[in-house]
Amino acid sequence: MNVDKIGRVGGFGYETKKTQAPTKSETTGPVDTISISDAAKKIASEAKLQSEVKQIAKQIVAMPPEEDRSEKIKAVKERLKNGEYDNLSSEMLDKISDQIASTFLGQQ
Repeated sequence: MNVDKIGRVGGFGYETKKTQAPTKSETTGPVDTISISDAAKKIASEAKLQSEVKQIAKQIVAMPPEEDRSEKIKAVKERLKNGEYDNLSSEMLDKISDQIASTFLGQQ
């Protein structure tokens, strides 16, 4: 039995397609540039600091209270219930805000 090749299917004249690798073309067109203003840099820096402060605050809140401070905390809670902190002077408010700031910034 003899089988002849028919057409171009895998036989005579069959060639695979050869594709060329894409070439990089060098362009000399305009180049995009950006510049960030000092105000934007300052805002970004402040936002980063603010997020760090929030993270530190979360860590402080998550920490269990120390045993020797638990009595102080109870006393302060009682004073809050009694209204002793309702009308504070501006000097006292300044001291409290300084203490809070130094606690959050780790300058204790």
